[in-house]
Formats: sequence, C-alpha cells, structure tokens
Amino acid sequence: MIGVFLMFSRLVLGTEPPLADSDHLVGALVVTVAVIAMAEVARPLRFLNAAFGLWLIAAPWLMDGGTGITGGIVGSVLGALLIGLSLPRGRRSHEHYGSWDRFVV
Repeated sequence: MIGVFLMFSRLVLGTEPPLADSDHLVGALVVTVAVIAMAEVARPLRFLNAAFGLWLIAAPWLMDGGTGITGGIVGSVLGALLIGLSLPRGRRSHEHYGSWDRFVV
C-alpha cells in the first residue's frame, strides 16, 4: 500500500517534479520488490525495500518539489514504516528448496 500511495503522491500531496518523479519511481519499485519477495526463496529482497525506505526519508529534504514541512514529514513516516515492515522475518513454510534452503532468511 505504501508503494501505491507513493505513485499517487502527486495527486494526494501536490508534490512537483523532481520529488514527484522520485516518489512515483520508488513506489513502483517498492510494489515490484514486495511482490517478488513473497516467494520464500526471494525473501532477502525485502531488504531492498528497507533501502528504498531510507531514500524516502532523505528525498524530501534533498530534492525540490515538496510541499514544505508536511511533505517531509509524510516522506519520513512512510520511509520509516517501509523499513519497519521490511525487517521482520516471518514464518517459514514446511517446504524445502534443496540447496536454496540456506538463502531463505
């Protein structure tokens, strides 16, 4: 949901390029990585979303096009949420993936 919200940040928050373009791109990447990381052997990709969360925290303060302090706060909150949601490991299924088992984190 965070990625989808980011893709509509221009409409919801009134951001302008280049920040709006950054939010749109990162939103699409967040959704893509989250869907790929649903596969148990691709779980480590969730840490990539944590990196995107760090960018979301920094972007409003580094790029033009934000809506003032409100945009910075929203970006920071969404980034922190994305990092927090990307870190938990989750339950592992009873299935085994041969030599790939060591990569399931």
